[in-house]
Amino acid sequence: MNLHEQTNRIKQMMGLLVEEEQKGYSGTNRIILIGPPTVGKSTVAEELSKQLGVEYVILDKLQEKFGYGNGKELELVKYVLSPDFNKYNTPSILDFGGGHVYNDGVKELLSQYPNVFLLMPSQDSQKSEELLRKGNTERWTGFMDQIIQGLQSGNHKHTKEKETELIDKLQRMRQGEGGKFDKEDLPDTEEMKGWGGLDMENDWNKYVPLTKDEDVKNKDIAKHIISVYNDNGDRRNKTEIVKDIIELL
Repeated sequence: MNLHEQTNRIKQMMGLLVEEEQKGYSGTNRIILIGPPTVGKSTVAEELSKQLGVEYVILDKLQEKFGYGNGKELELVKYVLSPDFNKYNTPSILDFGGGHVYNDGVKELLSQYPNVFLLMPSQDSQKSEELLRKGNTERWTGFMDQIIQGLQSGNHKHTKEKETELIDKLQRMRQGEGGKFDKEDLPDTEEMKGWGGLDMENDWNKYVPLTKDEDVKNKDIAKHIISVYNDNGDRRNKTEIVKDIIELL
């Protein structure tokens, strides 16, 4: 079966090729992506959405409107997994944020969902840890590089002396030094809109954004595990990852 035939089969399963008046589509058929930060869940969700022609929902964006703390994260999960959610009976992809699955009760909520995919750097735990550390470092140094470029462009309210001071501070932070970078010091560029600054601990570049307990919870909830890096430690193409997911649906 080629990819086109597989895609049609998945659309049939998700209710996309039946007449609108026909019923029977269940919200539990939705595809759910989970995994730690930096594995590329949103990138994969977007590509999967394009190939299947269905909508994808990013829980992190919904959380901004839903609020944070005091159990709000679990409330959001319960909401999107319930018939009260306006897209419950709509074939779609749910992109869970890095922390949404760690709430008590989420495993039970997802027990009836057969299409829960855990994206991990590797099937090997030690290799995953190394790649997650690398990905986390690249993510934050990338943010810092954007700030430095914005400051160097001159789009800010600082004096030249202050600009140099801030850039020097960011260069040290890039090497793993802890420190704060206030929102008010960010350059006035389009890329910086909505940013809240930085607050990094010493040796932040040694941090792995996944504890052993979180790793166990992820694997306990997932129905399938997909590796997003190859054996050489290079990130796989998103179309290859999506192909693996489609074959397992």
